[in-house]
Amino acid sequence: MLIEVKATLRRGDTLVPLIFISDGTHPSNFAGDKKEWPAYMTIGNLSSKIHLMPSAHTVVMVALVPIPIKIRDIPQKRVDEQWQMNREVLNEVLRQVLQPLTFKHNPNAESG
Repeated sequence: MLIEVKATLRRGDTLVPLIFISDGTHPSNFAGDKKEWPAYMTIGNLSSKIHLMPSAHTVVMVALVPIPIKIRDIPQKRVDEQWQMNREVLNEVLRQVLQPLTFKHNPNAESG
């Protein structure tokens, strides 16, 4: 896929890799067993010197993912189905977040 994307780039274009991270987190000790599922974004080719500086704000939250149902005491097949659904929900949330940033490549457009 990367080769296909590179083939659409014109002279002077830049490809910026984005990395998305998501994991359940407890909002506080007072929330009981409630969880939040934030999705974070960072730029993939930052130097470690910059990436490790807390003041650089290199990781930003871009969405709160809908909380998946708890998986317990159910057959393995159902667990696998739920994990697949969780992945699909995360992909759709990120698709919605990134939609305003996408554009259709127009080979007839003049290079700016």
